[in-house]
Amino acid sequence: MAPLALSLHLSFLSYLTVVSRVAADNPAPFAATWSDQTFGPDGPWPAVEVTLGLDQKIAMYPGREYQSFLLTSDYCNNNTTCSSKARLYNKAQSQVDNTGSTGSIQYVPGPNFMIGLGMAGGNATSWIDNMDLGGLTVPNVSLALLSDSYAVYPDNTWYPLSVGCLGIGAPGTVNQSFTTNYGPSINASLIPGWLNAHRQLPSNSFSMHLGSANPPMPGSLYFGGYDQNRIVGDILTETDDYTKEISLKDISISVIDGSSPWDFNSKNGLLAANNASISTGGIKVSVDGCSPYLTLPKSTCDAITGHLPVKYNKNLGLYIWQVDDPKYSQIVSSASTLDFTFLAGSNTQTVTISVPFRHLNLTLTEPLVDTDQQYFPCYTGPSSHYTLGRAFLQDAFVGANWGTKTWWLAQAPGPNIPTAQVVTLAQGDTTIKASTNDFKESWSGSWKVLKPADVANSSSSSSPQGANPGPTASANSSGGLSTGAAAGIGVGVGVAVLGVVAALAFFFFRRRKASSKAELDAPASNVASYPVHEIPAGSYNPQNGTPQHGYYAPVKNPSTAGSSDGFPHSPNLANDNPAMYNVQYAQQYPQQYPQQHLSEYTQPYPQQYSVELPGAGHQPTELPTDAYGTQANTGPPPTHPASSNPH
Repeated sequence: MAPLALSLHLSFLSYLTVVSRVAADNPAPFAATWSDQTFGPDGPWPAVEVTLGLDQKIAMYPGREYQSFLLTSDYCNNNTTCSSKARLYNKAQSQVDNTGSTGSIQYVPGPNFMIGLGMAGGNATSWIDNMDLGGLTVPNVSLALLSDSYAVYPDNTWYPLSVGCLGIGAPGTVNQSFTTNYGPSINASLIPGWLNAHRQLPSNSFSMHLGSANPPMPGSLYFGGYDQNRIVGDILTETDDYTKEISLKDISISVIDGSSPWDFNSKNGLLAANNASISTGGIKVSVDGCSPYLTLPKSTCDAITGHLPVKYNKNLGLYIWQVDDPKYSQIVSSASTLDFTFLAGSNTQTVTISVPFRHLNLTLTEPLVDTDQQYFPCYTGPSSHYTLGRAFLQDAFVGANWGTKTWWLAQAPGPNIPTAQVVTLAQGDTTIKASTNDFKESWSGSWKVLKPADVANSSSSSSPQGANPGPTASANSSGGLSTGAAAGIGVGVGVAVLGVVAALAFFFFRRRKASSKAELDAPASNVASYPVHEIPAGSYNPQNGTPQHGYYAPVKNPSTAGSSDGFPHSPNLANDNPAMYNVQYAQQYPQQYPQQHLSEYTQPYPQQYSVELPGAGHQPTELPTDAYGTQANTGPPPTHPASSNPH
């Protein structure tokens, strides 16, 4: 090689060495990969795509603290058919090297991984596997595998789940250290904590804006930084867990631009309307990316929907849009919002986050309903907390620096989002900065600015829910005569007769439609079976968990105190029953070995990773009892004391 060429070659190698060292010393924020599909029978919702084990691509909703919750191929065992576009996880394709070790994780998570919707059924299994985020791989990620858990709605029906939830870290935590039946502790990684500890992220942190399916708005999930263009206006700063309760002061309706589809331009006081138990300070709510709805007091939901053409579905605890009412299309396309005002720092400082009604026109599909229905996502059913879930996070930014135990909540923009302006979150950062973008402008072209003629030319065929419930296509919805109909009955005998005939026809039709579900009107303690949903032909491959087409009906009976599989199957949603969470699980055993004989077999113990978060006060901790009703399994004392944080 010529001297000049050799010199250039050596210079280039030196340059690469310097760049590599700088990259290692100054790691950049990392963007997660979003699926090109949307998911869920109550959205549809965007989701992040990861690869687990031996090339298992799985979509998950982001937003769980600590463990990531996954649906497994075993979830289909008790159902005739199985369907999950998000795909199911197969333990047999785990990539963890278990050679030469023994033990099973003692900690048994409960079924609850969302706080805005009641859940019941079998506990999850603690597990670890390698996870590829689309360019960065985290070994031994802390997982909780679901094979027998269901969502519980107000009529006590259990519905199957379709998507799990991705863990995005936890305050002051890099990994979870679990005790075992025998052998040393198992270290399970938390995604941003492990990456930061290995100098692949600038900090143990995350930031998220969920985005939406309609109008199409891509999601944003960064580890180690945030997209400043996803933040508009004031920022609410909190400490500790991002799912902890914060103060919601009020909810209001606002018209941002153009004529109003109502007889007002703004209406506040909806949070506490007709509820003397709600003070001027409001209520405590949690923000949760794993939960779908706006889980709020029934009085609040009724106050909001009193201004909307909707009808309450008592079985689901949700509100169905009356799509044949002219006001429906007018409201859901208008430049109007539902505003959530939070207390920030003092009783005089507030931060308001607006959710356009365009984002509150969501779709219910099978298995929740037999035919697709548009619904308003205010939810009044069983849950452990009032919660603002994915319906809210379509228009909210949330992020946290777990190293400083600080998290933030702010307004997110509409579909007109500029190119990402990614800002690094350093180890000690406790503040973030908003963009200079305008919320109203970010929605320009994606909502309709109503003109006076638009409002004048649309006479509603039925008043909002509070005045005229009207019939709906759903056999599960409650009904009644409108005020106008009642007045009409008094006009004359002829009109009265017509009204009686119409009412008899309506109730006869309703009774026929609802006859198969009549038992649901009985108290929960007397429910003996579930309404059967149609089960189309189809199957799944038990070897790799590949889902086929079709939906599966719930098969567990919530009125049964116990069952042959060892799990209580009575949803105790107000106060979780600790006995429900005392079932031992093995970490990994061949399926041919009976569960009752697991102790007879010596099995590999999951591989530890070597690097812990250095420094005093940052030792890995046992996952303690949490606010969702889960608790650590009884057994030998944990190697590390449990934290006081409820997770």
